[in-house]
Amino acid sequence: MNTKNLTRTALCMAIVVVSTMVIAIPIPGTKGFVNPSEAAIFLSVGLLPGFLGVFAGGFGCAIADLLLGYSFYAPATLVVKSLEALLATVLYKKVNLPGILAFFLASFVMPLGYFLYDLILYDYPAAIAAIIPNGIQGIFGAVVAGLIFPLLKRATEHFW
Repeated sequence: MNTKNLTRTALCMAIVVVSTMVIAIPIPGTKGFVNPSEAAIFLSVGLLPGFLGVFAGGFGCAIADLLLGYSFYAPATLVVKSLEALLATVLYKKVNLPGILAFFLASFVMPLGYFLYDLILYDYPAAIAAIIPNGIQGIFGAVVAGLIFPLLKRATEHFW
């Protein structure tokens, strides 16, 4: 990896960390929280070359979990958010779906992944209760990223 891509990845990871931490709305029953991280993850996927958005999204969210005191979620977050970003990357860059569609489809990985993890940590009702807030977070992030991405891509194409 060259210095330019390393710097871009670090910047995107920092944006993912901040977007995860700036608004953290607790989910009762699971001790988790809802945040706008999906938009930053999907924008990282679109802006970074290759699969670097997977790294920025997964590690950025896991670092935010650690910094916010949700260390028990950090391993699941690393896996779930990385898989979400990986699917978005494949759909957008390999299958060539439009950004908003690729991001929307990938957003369903997160509620499913956290549902499975919550089943391990808690009970079935708590895991079910988190599906709707996590789903809303994912879809909201996909729509926001899908709307912003074309503008951001055009604005950064000459210097990014």
